[in-house]
Parts: sequence; structure tokens; C-alpha cells
Amino acid sequence: MTNPIVMLLLLLVFSFVLAAVLSCYREDEKSAIIRGIFRRSLVFSVSVIGFAAVAYFTSGFVLFPA
Repeated sequence: MTNPIVMLLLLLVFSFVLAAVLSCYREDEKSAIIRGIFRRSLVFSVSVIGFAAVAYFTSGFVLFPA
């Protein structure tokens, strides 16, 4: 299994790149792009962590209870 710290770092890099591309596509001004990158990367990271937590608890407590 992959180290959780490495997975978190990869998630942060991926969310930053995704947010940068999306912000540059949607905004025209440099200040709006920078604000959009931070906001979109935070939203994307939190949503992916939320999905991972739901999947983890569902698999641990619903699908395979011990």
C-alpha cells in the first residue's frame, strides 16, 4: 500500500494543477486567476478527501464488518 503522506502530496499537486488549468480557462485577470486557483484547489482537495473518507468507512463498517 502507498504511504498516505505520498498520496496526500500527490492529491495536493493534482488539485493545484487542475485548479490552475480551470482558473486560467475561466478567468482573464491575473488576480482573479490566483484567487481562483487557491479556492478551486481547496474545494477539489476537500471533496476528494470526503469521498475517500466515505468509501473507507463504508468498506469498513458496512461491507466488511468485523
